[in-house]
Amino acid sequence: MPLRLEVSALGDSGSRRVFRYEFDADRAQILLGRRGGVDVLLPDARVSLVHARIERRKGAYYLVDDGSTNGTRLNGTVVATGLRQPLREGDRITIGDYALQVSIPSSHAGTEARPESSLSMARGMVRDLLERLGPGEAQPSLRVLDGPQTGVMLTIGDVGRTYILGRAAGNDLRLDDVDMWREHAALERDELGVTIRSGGTHAVAVNGEHVTNARQLHDGDTVTLGATSMRYHDPAEVYLRKLEESEPNAPDPSSMSRPIAVSRPPEMALIVLGVLVALAAIGGIVYVLVW
Repeated sequence: MPLRLEVSALGDSGSRRVFRYEFDADRAQILLGRRGGVDVLLPDARVSLVHARIERRKGAYYLVDDGSTNGTRLNGTVVATGLRQPLREGDRITIGDYALQVSIPSSHAGTEARPESSLSMARGMVRDLLERLGPGEAQPSLRVLDGPQTGVMLTIGDVGRTYILGRAAGNDLRLDDVDMWREHAALERDELGVTIRSGGTHAVAVNGEHVTNARQLHDGDTVTLGATSMRYHDPAEVYLRKLEESEPNAPDPSSMSRPIAVSRPPEMALIVLGVLVALAAIGGIVYVLVW
């Protein structure tokens, strides 16, 4: 039986976006966490790098917490670290700010889930989060660094759309550059990010390297068209990178035992006092014998 997970942010309204994962029955393990390479990437600072996993054993699925800092819940109950909890149809897993609804269909018949990569879905989750924090903050952009249009910015907001750059008046980003063709280059945005395509023999470079066909852009890349340089910015990529590089959150101080150092001074005082008493007793015995 395959396994489906529907991931959504906690506290969202009824119009929230749901991200659907589907895993074939031959998958022995599904990793959940916030580092690159996991199967379900959850962009939340309260999620550990590898937070939990789902195992398949003898045709059944089990949830295991991998020693996460902030814990995993199954139907509202905390999952003990390392203990396998059986998963059933309709179960709800809570990790950080995300809820994962479990579905275990008997076959693939009638499935409408569109397969996407974990990184693609994570980018979508980040965009939703950033949009809630501030409209427009989640969209990648291209800003002109030099020339007559220094500071002009193109927001690449629509997934599936192609943006044209060049001298033509109707372009998405019109660049007044004598070395520019009318339609010099194109930007194509999909769920994974933004790709730049050169217009044939037109001079297009990314970080000083000539682009002959197409190239995926990454946050901080410098794009050069003719004599015009631009800087690419991708807030979702920045957010995911910071999450992966950040240290796991510390446990709640109220749940931690008192440091050992607090009890050491009294213990040392008792030991010293005991030694002094013993020495005094030995001294008394010696005095009596000598006397």
